[in-house]
Amino acid sequence: MLKKKTLWYALAMAAVLLLGSTITSYAAENVGHFEELENGTIIGWGWEPTSPNTAVPVHVTVTNTETSEVVGDFNPTAGIYHADLKEQGIGNGVHGFRITMDWDSVADGTYRIEGWVNERSFDNTLTCTKNADGISDDSSSEKAGSESHSETAHGLQSLGIFRTTGYCPCYQCSEGWGRHTSTGAIATSGHTIAVDPRVIPYGSKVMINGVIYTAEDRGGGVRGNHIDIFYDTHSQTRQHGSRNLEVFLVS
Repeated sequence: MLKKKTLWYALAMAAVLLLGSTITSYAAENVGHFEELENGTIIGWGWEPTSPNTAVPVHVTVTNTETSEVVGDFNPTAGIYHADLKEQGIGNGVHGFRITMDWDSVADGTYRIEGWVNERSFDNTLTCTKNADGISDDSSSEKAGSESHSETAHGLQSLGIFRTTGYCPCYQCSEGWGRHTSTGAIATSGHTIAVDPRVIPYGSKVMINGVIYTAEDRGGGVRGNHIDIFYDTHSQTRQHGSRNLEVFLVS
């Protein structure tokens, strides 16, 4: 009887370990990737590793890097067949998407394209420039000049994944402080972040999704690996929501 109990215990433990390793492997999978900008059309793929053969919705935003204004917000279902995805073991390969962006409706400038599946970030972002000549994809030149996952490439050191939220000068966000920060600086969009100074000291410069911010403020609810990004309007903070993003220290 004791031997039978021992055998069942061993089998149960093996099942738990196998399940745990499966969950870990799924958690480590990329959930999406941008492939290119084709004449202004955003092309990529997204999937849910725990439901590998299901076409899932992806969330894609286009943000003006100078003003932090979100000029495009899309939620397409990634359900276009890509043979190369199936060859790579990405589900059944029916996970591609194409987004047609109305670039004529936005001002000239530089734009950042980000994507998520169930609030988990794609493994890359796209950067493009709109001018009189049209749309140019700057992402390839950025990749040649930096290594997003390298701790020492070009003065960037990864601090890991942080939860990022947004705040603005309204009373609800600033509790009456407006644009005044805890360091005395005047908060500006695309520049100021609130941090836990025990984790990121005041004055530090960090890069989040290609934008370099300065740690100038501290919020009452900002503790540990949490960064609050300053925006001009409350609608922009709502658009940002809560995102888990990799943060790099700029040296």
